[in-house]
Amino acid sequence: MVSFQQLRQADSASLRTTADGARKLARELEQYGADTDRHRVGLTAAWVGADSDAASHRLATHTQDFGNTAQSYGRVDHVVSTLAGEIDASKQMLESAVAMAPQIPGHVGEDGSVHVNWSALGSNPSPAAVAAAQQRAQQVAGYLRDAVMRANTADQRAQSELVALTGATNVRMAGTQSTGEVPPEGSNPQQVKQWWDDLSLEQQEQLITSRPHEIGALDGVPATARDQANRLGMDAERGTLTGQRTELEERVRDLRRQSYSPHDVQAYEATQAQRELRDVNTRLENLDHIQGQLGRTDSAEQLYLLDYDSAADGQAVIAVGNPDTADHVVTFVPGTGADAEGLESIVSRSMAMQSDAAGVMPDKSTAAVAWLGYDAPNRVVPNAIFDHYYEDAGADLANFQQGLRATHEGAPSINTLMGHSYGASTIGYAAHNHDLQIDNLVQVASPGGGFSASNTAADYIGLDAENVWATRSSDDSIRWVSQIHGNDPIDHDFGGRVFPASDGGHSGYWDADNEARGHMANIITGQYDQVPHGRQDGAPQPVSN
Repeated sequence: MVSFQQLRQADSASLRTTADGARKLARELEQYGADTDRHRVGLTAAWVGADSDAASHRLATHTQDFGNTAQSYGRVDHVVSTLAGEIDASKQMLESAVAMAPQIPGHVGEDGSVHVNWSALGSNPSPAAVAAAQQRAQQVAGYLRDAVMRANTADQRAQSELVALTGATNVRMAGTQSTGEVPPEGSNPQQVKQWWDDLSLEQQEQLITSRPHEIGALDGVPATARDQANRLGMDAERGTLTGQRTELEERVRDLRRQSYSPHDVQAYEATQAQRELRDVNTRLENLDHIQGQLGRTDSAEQLYLLDYDSAADGQAVIAVGNPDTADHVVTFVPGTGADAEGLESIVSRSMAMQSDAAGVMPDKSTAAVAWLGYDAPNRVVPNAIFDHYYEDAGADLANFQQGLRATHEGAPSINTLMGHSYGASTIGYAAHNHDLQIDNLVQVASPGGGFSASNTAADYIGLDAENVWATRSSDDSIRWVSQIHGNDPIDHDFGGRVFPASDGGHSGYWDADNEARGHMANIITGQYDQVPHGRQDGAPQPVSN
């Protein structure tokens, strides 16, 4: 799959040379076929008998083979020439977008992310100036995404046509060495990163193309590669599911046309086919929800799909900005009711945190990850009273956090893990059982710390109590069940730091006027002395020195 950097460095000259070579070879093969047929006609005119017939048949076969092969190379010429034209057009779109960046004012990073130069707006820019800069940045980011998407569409179409032409299962570069076995999901991210780095670029690209689901889900593979693999995997899965839906719809129609009693085999088959059809439709709807978020244009940062699952309620891990290059990384874990259908609000909260952190510290970069990488409870009652949801999520969340460390480039980033509602208990359970390699843990509107009625901030592995944070608004109904999953992180005996939040109910913490957003931004960017202390009900208290 084509990345931003690959498109920017692309040179279609080699593609056009390949197309020219295929065109020349096609013409030569056509001539060989014509010459062979001419010799066959001359031979049969002067030679008769069984041997002559056999020779004539063999030469006719060769003539046909030359013609078929010539047609194939002619098709290669067309496919590769078209791809070269699309790459040139996509590259022109990309360069035009890059040239627009200084007008934001800003620049485009090496990974294709768009950065606003906030200092160019002055020390105290007006809200209108900030909004205008963000709008221009979003426009540039949208153009860049369109350019890369166009190149990828052309690349995938060309590959499919060439695969169909050759009959191969995948297209590999000549001389590419075997990539060996892909590490299984859940492997040590540091070891995965070492394995990935030991591969050549050609091997990496071959794996992204041929095994996208495995590469896209593997913690320890860089974000850009996972994003490429997952987008390719989604496209392939959508094609498979669409075909299955057509077959199942036809099967259901056939069964409905038949006459049978409720106890006949056909009745069971009809029920099974309808169940399978519902599952396929659900998966396609979940893919639509995920794709819809990836197509958003209201973010100044590029979006990366780091993992996904179309089954059941659907899961997705989407990063706002590249966590491998960001100075600050926050991972947000949602709670009860979180699913693919509601992904928009989850990503919007991540966008808000990324934007808030950029506003607090504009000279540093921030990435915010929406981590719907687990099966969250569907409803408060009875689902959210059970603890198996966060128990099942603990190891996956820990592996993901450790993967962020393994793939990060340059100086270590400040990594924050934040959970809301049931998600707050989820991160608490994970931190009690795993070294998450994080700098901050923030529990928002928590129904408990995630493991026992006596747990404290000191029980979280690898974290100081001063970096364990919690908040809850005074009108949040979660207060009535605040210890259902362990000790309340907002209580004094828990031992962490409590910061205030404005009233807004259970879901208002990311509202534009909620003061909690500014405190979250300061935590994410490491400006801890700017965060006031609060009482259990969330009311502010003076910062203690």
